[in-house]
Amino acid sequence: MKNRIKFEYILLFLLSFQACTYGTLGNSTEERSTELQALFRIMDERRAIISPWLYYSDDQGDPDIGSFALSGSSNTYQIQLIQNEVVLESISMLFKAPESSFSVSSSSTDGKYTTFHSGGSETPTPGTGSYSQKYGITGSFSAGDISVSDFNALTGPVKRQSLSPFPAVPYGTLEHIYGEFSDLLLTFQIFNGSTTKTVHVELRGAEFQVEASCDIEIPYKKNVPFSIGFRTDGLLSQRAGSSVSILDGIFALSGSEITINDFQNTTLYSEIRENLETSGQVLVLYSCF
Repeated sequence: MKNRIKFEYILLFLLSFQACTYGTLGNSTEERSTELQALFRIMDERRAIISPWLYYSDDQGDPDIGSFALSGSSNTYQIQLIQNEVVLESISMLFKAPESSFSVSSSSTDGKYTTFHSGGSETPTPGTGSYSQKYGITGSFSAGDISVSDFNALTGPVKRQSLSPFPAVPYGTLEHIYGEFSDLLLTFQIFNGSTTKTVHVELRGAEFQVEASCDIEIPYKKNVPFSIGFRTDGLLSQRAGSSVSILDGIFALSGSEITINDFQNTTLYSEIRENLETSGQVLVLYSCF
């Protein structure tokens, strides 16, 4: 990445050198190098506070966020979320350095929070030091009843969940969001025009990723909350590129009560998991709207 040094950094650099009295000619280069590294380290270790939210909705803009309609190959289905338990286990974020600064090797942890390291090569690392770290929280965060709205976002009514306390993060641009639900237990009543089925969707240890679809700079200065949307209807929708209609598949099964989990109706379970893990299908960055 081609780095550009802002004017204030150049000024700070010059002032710091003017304020120093260097030793003999033999060690002046070493002292200048130490001073320069200290300056870069200060730039790399800048931190900002963010306050992320999760917004649960059905993405249909009406006040009843637990009721929505979806189309299958031949039917339109009316869907009602009648019971839910949603527990977030962890969420973390990866950032890339701003183009106006240099990055040096450093690390940051806070005694109250877990700061995740990016780990192996399966995780993108947009830099070194602060920018090869994931910053996040881990614990047991219950959303409450996600079928009842308590806030009006730009997209309409939502159920909001605070993701605080979140550790301070480095200046830069959001690259990626990672997370896991320890429990995602949803019960739907689904009507196809003639028959009603009760469907239990049980996801445990469900991981997800969200790619940044726009530049979200830190410090965060947008006039909308730093928010991630969870679209309940996206779990049951047929995603682009898939040949499987989850709703059609449900009504192809016998019985009025269906359970979908990792050992019952596993084809539908795999489709729902794939929906959750597909960026933009269920989880989206509302901050990019």
